[in-house]
Amino acid sequence: MSDQDGKDQGPEPAPEGAKAHQVFLDLLEESGFFQQINNLEESLKAITAELQSFGENAKERMEETENLSAHVLVCESILAVMLKKYPIDAGDLKAEIKDRSPTVQALALDLVEKAGKLF
Repeated sequence: MSDQDGKDQGPEPAPEGAKAHQVFLDLLEESGFFQQINNLEESLKAITAELQSFGENAKERMEETENLSAHVLVCESILAVMLKKYPIDAGDLKAEIKDRSPTVQALALDLVEKAGKLF
């Protein structure tokens, strides 16, 4: 810039706020803050990739479970038809499932009752 005589005095000094801002940025750089932020960003990217992989695996397991469930339901339907034609003894069934879980016992008895053929 020029003074009143027209002589060049060089660049105008930076305002005080700009100096404080630069000092703050320099301190952050020296403390390793920006490196920590970069490390955090890389860690978050790795976590994101792992979560995406987890989500894909969960979706695959769900599809496999649905497929298995469908097969079980088909077998149950076939067995129900067979039980209607060829009834079984309730005592024999109860003896067979007595050591099984309560869920297995309930499902077995329910299937036979639905077929309507216990003697």
